[in-house]
Amino acid sequence: MFTSLSNNDWCYIRSNSTGNVISASRNIANGEEDALRSQVYVYPPKQTDDELWRWDGQFIRNKATGLVLDIRKGRLRLIEDTEICLYNAKPTEEAHNQLWGVRDDMLDALGRRQEGCVIYSVCNAEWVLDIQSTGDGGKLVLSPYQSIDNDSQRWTFVPESAILSPTMSATSAANAIDFFSSCSSSSGSTPASPIYDLSSPLPGGEFANGLSPAKRGSQSSVTMLSPEAFKECHQMVDKAIAMAAAYQSLQNLKISLATLQELPEPQEIRTQLQSMAHSEATNIFDECDQLSNHKETALGLASRLVIQLYEQQPSSP
Repeated sequence: MFTSLSNNDWCYIRSNSTGNVISASRNIANGEEDALRSQVYVYPPKQTDDELWRWDGQFIRNKATGLVLDIRKGRLRLIEDTEICLYNAKPTEEAHNQLWGVRDDMLDALGRRQEGCVIYSVCNAEWVLDIQSTGDGGKLVLSPYQSIDNDSQRWTFVPESAILSPTMSATSAANAIDFFSSCSSSSGSTPASPIYDLSSPLPGGEFANGLSPAKRGSQSSVTMLSPEAFKECHQMVDKAIAMAAAYQSLQNLKISLATLQELPEPQEIRTQLQSMAHSEATNIFDECDQLSNHKETALGLASRLVIQLYEQQPSSP
């Protein structure tokens, strides 16, 4: 394993979903915006200092501005976006909203390991860096970790030097793995999966724009799936419906609670959530006459999963 890279090395943080990279606002360089407290974005890469970051202990520092990733106003929000901005690094004992860790042990709904890593807030490890789409690129936010549909929450660290070639060589790949392993161990987090060049395919053989360079002219190209994959998906429909119903019920409840001056007792909230999830799952079945899955199984799962999801929510508003 190569050891030429250390915590002082700059890297790009690339989205596994789009191939775009985390960046300081591009309005800073042209003087249209102050760096301090500015929103952080996820842009198509231009290989500028705005897009370069490095670990500074458990801070993530931007090269162009010298500022670190910060949870705006230091609070997690359930109704509004929890935005990520740039700010001066605080003393470690006061920097709960500026400290970060990584983990790469995520499994999908079928129990398979997912590519990339998540970057979580040390103040609440269930909240991870995510993308709020804003057209060209997106806004960097903090969201509760999702076990499904979480492509926008998974990231790959790419050393600055890996950009020099259109495809990553074996040496660059080895350096990349060593780089992230050293960063992770210094912050007390789990080493992440292999790291890839910005111009290489995304994990799973996907390219940043959804098509390989040879196929970008043809939108009809479809990835081949095995019969076993179709079987697995059919078996997962009950759970998927239940999880979707649980998620939608929790979102509806948040909106409802936001209008109340006094919150109900926790047990009352749980009972209401179970009823809402049961109804939501029933609606999904009733509105689709093509489903041949087990309705009662999905309804029971929805009632249980919505409580599990509710109990994972942070206590802060």
